[in-house]
Amino acid sequence: MGLTKDIFNYSKVDPDNARLRGLLADTVDLGVWRLLWIPPSLSYYQLGNPFSEPALKQFTKRLVFSSWKVVPKVIASLVSYDAERRMICSFEENPENTIEARKRRRPLLRFALSDDRPTGMPVLGLIYPCVTLAHEFDPLTSILNENQKSEIPTIEYLLDRFSKRIEEMLIGIKINQSESGSVDESWYWAAPIILDLFSNSKETIEWFERPNLAAIWSGKEDEGEKEEFETHWSSHLKQALDLVHKYMAGNLSLGRSPPDLGLVLGQMALGGFGVTALRALSRMTGGPSKLLFQEVRDSAAQIARSFLYLFNLPEVMALLRGMNREEPYWRRVLEYCVNGGIQATLDEYTHVLRESLGLIDKVPAETASELSEVICDALTLRTSNLGVDDIDIDPLTCQVKCEGRGIRARFALRFGEEKVEDSQEMTRADQVRTAFNSPFWPFVLATTSVGQEGLDFHTYCHAIVHWNLPSNPVDLEQREGRIHRYKGHAVRKNLSAKYGAITPYSSEVNPWEVLFNVGKINRNTGASDLVPFWVFPLENGAKIERHVPALPLSRELERMAALRRSLVVYRMVFGQTRQEDLLAYLLANLPASDIPKVARELRIDLSPPNISSGEGNK
Repeated sequence: MGLTKDIFNYSKVDPDNARLRGLLADTVDLGVWRLLWIPPSLSYYQLGNPFSEPALKQFTKRLVFSSWKVVPKVIASLVSYDAERRMICSFEENPENTIEARKRRRPLLRFALSDDRPTGMPVLGLIYPCVTLAHEFDPLTSILNENQKSEIPTIEYLLDRFSKRIEEMLIGIKINQSESGSVDESWYWAAPIILDLFSNSKETIEWFERPNLAAIWSGKEDEGEKEEFETHWSSHLKQALDLVHKYMAGNLSLGRSPPDLGLVLGQMALGGFGVTALRALSRMTGGPSKLLFQEVRDSAAQIARSFLYLFNLPEVMALLRGMNREEPYWRRVLEYCVNGGIQATLDEYTHVLRESLGLIDKVPAETASELSEVICDALTLRTSNLGVDDIDIDPLTCQVKCEGRGIRARFALRFGEEKVEDSQEMTRADQVRTAFNSPFWPFVLATTSVGQEGLDFHTYCHAIVHWNLPSNPVDLEQREGRIHRYKGHAVRKNLSAKYGAITPYSSEVNPWEVLFNVGKINRNTGASDLVPFWVFPLENGAKIERHVPALPLSRELERMAALRRSLVVYRMVFGQTRQEDLLAYLLANLPASDIPKVARELRIDLSPPNISSGEGNK
């Protein structure tokens, strides 16, 4: 069986379909497989590799509509396979795509024991929600340099500044420290806790000494629900608590600190799971004063734990190790998060999520808890297992051979229920939609008409692919309306491109509230309240993309032209004209001199009144 053999060896599989080749060219072939989340629309500093590449910085997810039921499954399986193949092959020379080989690729961010001693303490440091690092080293306040130029700082600039300040803070903390001997790497996880004990000892002790902290932090009450990497989670927490008690008793002793301790803690301030989650939740619940709230810290800790699932996926481990083969792995993870602007990503995601969940007027504990629950669901979406049949015909006997196998799907998914890999459980459609509306995988979602009405997919997607065209303009409008919504991805990109680098920010205020308020204040006189929340056009900026993968001289091209003409009339009736479609239709049927007059007479403006000016639109 040719297909089975190719998949077994992680060989390239030709989709044998022009549409699918085009979709792969627009996604995987661009290098998007190297991204674990969509780059933030508003960056607080210049992103690093691979997020800094121009083609990847502007990437948006793809929503694919097809009238054929088989298409979503084909897209999900083959696009996901190609992305996974590239990730695995970037690190392994002769990889095998088998269940046994996948089990051998064990999680690298895990809580294990060696000679009864916890060996995953640096991972605990990665997920610890350190209040001091979150409060004192916020990259948002550094979005402009000291000269107030329209530039954002580099990663190197911030790390140099942060590491020096952190080293000064640690010098002021009295700890029994050896000045000779080998380097004590426990500083990497101990230092964030020590900084909190020095600055906020009472709150830090209370947070650590709760008897149910292990269950709260993991978000799981049932011990049987543990992942492989969680086996000795309680032992690691016990060692952290022992450090707290020794510090408070004044008998904490550590070996010689690593020479790069300040740099690593600076990276934790910029990209640590716990620190960035805590900072993002505090922005949504009232500002820095909420950093010490137990409920907010608990929610941040649960989000941080969920990141471990993402970075322990075999293909993700291969991706990061292929980009930088130096060990340990947790350091590569930290660098990747810093390069990808994970803080700005979480700030943007929590902003749109808080509004979509209706949490504007909720108390901080409830807001943080619900935000955390949805983010954790998106991060821990289980890999789907799609069954495929490899059909072959023996040229001599003409006998048909059919062999079934499963293909994992995570990078691309179909909208609906799917069987989870190595489990009898099913992934529900609403879980898939939650993940697609997050900055994380899947980056491609394929659906039939079931995803056409009443659902929003606009949060991180402004590109729609019509695999085949609907029969009428109403269905076309319904499809495209899924990604043209309130505070959509294209709107946020354009708003950031115009005002992002020149707007002053404060850690006290949600940056996206500031940015949308700036856009509202500076909109043109007479503009409706649709600006900047629903529409914010910008020359050479982001826009709703319509992709129709039709072959030259095909009937689809003729149908698209007819649909565009019909769609103009349909939108004029409802006062929702798209300017380029209207002009194209009028230019084809009227003399150029008559077009402005006809457009004015036929247009019906249903946009809301401009409340700020006190005038309604005619």
